[in-house]
Amino acid sequence: MALQAITLSIDPIFSCDLATPPDSDAACAFCGAAAGRWAGHRYLPAGFQSSATACALCHLPQHLERPRIDEEAVLVWLPEISQPALNATMREIHVALQALGEDVHADAVFRTRPFALSNLYYARAVLADRRGAAEARAGTASPRELGMALLELSPAAYLRRGELLDGLRLLPLGQFFEGELDIYPEIVGFWRERAKITPTHLNGAR
Repeated sequence: MALQAITLSIDPIFSCDLATPPDSDAACAFCGAAAGRWAGHRYLPAGFQSSATACALCHLPQHLERPRIDEEAVLVWLPEISQPALNATMREIHVALQALGEDVHADAVFRTRPFALSNLYYARAVLADRRGAAEARAGTASPRELGMALLELSPAAYLRRGELLDGLRLLPLGQFFEGELDIYPEIVGFWRERAKITPTHLNGAR
């Protein structure tokens, strides 16, 4: 399957197609992972005739209009890695954290400090540290502020947003809200179950 690129976008009139069962094994059209809990939610990229399945992490950068997007993600400057690759990296980090019994949200306090956890913490911190570079270049690290700015662009400029925003990425913070409920732990649990990741695997990887 040829994967599709992700461009930071805002879609105020987005609607979800829930025809696919929530436990579907449909693959994300952007990163290739099983969409799982979010397999039924569809995103229709401009220029495509049919909808494309997006996992929760690949859905976020394409919908900066989400009501709690600033709690779900932050802008970072990371031109050396694509958005789908960043999402795949964060998925692996979140799956490993959950397997170790930790909360995956960026502000959560770790309960244990095994070798594997220190590596995960360092990897996440290095990525989050690129927030400052995003603020310096874009004037903000807030996805919501960027989304509002995109709404002000002319149609022609909006079509060029990939070029204008080249190097900016959306770093998932480990939350994904449906209304007031954070369903991300359930989403990560699906990925972890598929990967069959256990604390034994992680603690033994030295």
